[in-house]
Amino acid sequence: MIAWRSVTVRYRDRVVVDQVSLEVPSGQRVALVGPNGAGKTTLLRTLVGLVPYEGTVEVDGLDARLEPVEARRRIGYVPQLMSFPQHLTAAEVVALAQELRGAVPDPAPLLREAGLTEHARKPVRELSGGMLRRLGVAVAQVADPPVLVLDEPTSYLDREGEARLVQWLQAAAGKKTVVVASHQLRGLDRLVDRVVVLDQGRVVRDLPAEQLRALHWLEVVVPLPAPGELPEEVRVVARRNGAVHLRVPDHRLREVLDALEGRPVQVHEPPVEDLLREVLG
Repeated sequence: MIAWRSVTVRYRDRVVVDQVSLEVPSGQRVALVGPNGAGKTTLLRTLVGLVPYEGTVEVDGLDARLEPVEARRRIGYVPQLMSFPQHLTAAEVVALAQELRGAVPDPAPLLREAGLTEHARKPVRELSGGMLRRLGVAVAQVADPPVLVLDEPTSYLDREGEARLVQWLQAAAGKKTVVVASHQLRGLDRLVDRVVVLDQGRVVRDLPAEQLRALHWLEVVVPLPAPGELPEEVRVVARRNGAVHLRVPDHRLREVLDALEGRPVQVHEPPVEDLLREVLG
């Protein structure tokens, strides 16, 4: 279980997290979403003692301020920016993390699960951004902690790495307490049970993940004139610069492309701010 109780974080005179109270029951997977600057990363950092805060933070029943070592021991943490000793190999990084957690150093299984077996002897300085992210996920699994905290976990991941992460989070359902911070909404409903929307440091919405499916849409831009007949649920949102802009639910995209009969189109994913605006009503 994770709990924030009246938590406030200030950077000098600026309030970054403002009186947040939020609980994540054991075994639940929650995503913190919101635009840049909403306070997502800062809220996660309170769990692992990286920022000072007012209020109370609990991890697995432990006060994170009064018992920081024991609370941190229960967390597998993947920060937004990975930082490991540049001269160590991937295997040495995992082995070191295992020693620090009191586990027998045996990096091979975790490296294999992360798809890093072929890179085990490669120094950190030679790893790509995606490989570093995978290494961070491997380190987070050391000693099988009951709580997983991931900050923008899909950043820099290639398709294979993202698929492995999806499998990992799906396997955690009901077994681990998971908190994911993300500025992306697409696909989250497959990975978490609940979505908490932050804006300007405050919780503004708390909803089941399945409600995100209604927000899975794309903007399709096609030259004028506007198409005569369009599938149900598709609507025109703008006409400008000689083109018509359509709002197309994900599951209707193929029908729309077929209806356009080969006309040139552009397909854009809407900015997260637009999607969140709909969540907020």
